[in-house]
Amino acid sequence: MGPITLIVAALFVLFLAIPKSGKTGGDEPEREPGAEAARVSGGKPGSPYFRRQLMTAREKEFLSVFRAAVPEAVVHSQVAMAALIDVRGRRSARNRFDRKIFDFVICSHDADVLYVIELDDRSHLTDAARYRDSVKDDVAAGAGLPLVRYCSVRVPADVLRSDFQRLGGGPVNQITTGEGRVVGEECVSKRS
Repeated sequence: MGPITLIVAALFVLFLAIPKSGKTGGDEPEREPGAEAARVSGGKPGSPYFRRQLMTAREKEFLSVFRAAVPEAVVHSQVAMAALIDVRGRRSARNRFDRKIFDFVICSHDADVLYVIELDDRSHLTDAARYRDSVKDDVAAGAGLPLVRYCSVRVPADVLRSDFQRLGGGPVNQITTGEGRVVGEECVSKRS
């Protein structure tokens, strides 16, 4: 080995030994725009891994409102779409929803899935967000899984109860009218 080869090899080993700081490149999991993925204290010093909160503050607030309005419902949060939906034939169809999640899955007391909920805010008005939302809408509709979109965490209790009762009786299409729900492509809701 010549001296130049040794120097290049030493620099390469040195480069690999230096811990990287800052952003992790493309290794961060995809989050909805504007969603605060709060770090939780803990983790080993020097480890690239850290714990995160399961839900954003907004999602936690909605969960509290929903549980107060519909105490008989069983609610699961942050559920992978692939846990509820599978594909026939072309396995490549799974790529449309692989690694995407539903904000909430609403079940009956005996664990039958009734419908899913997505919380939308202003960040869902961008073209990219509308496209991501349309993928979820299309996949859920194709699987016969009702999806309800709420624009506010402060949805009136009677609306939440009405939706639960209506969707607990059998398959229906996505809800598209009413206070606090998606109407067309605009997010409408009353602020309390």
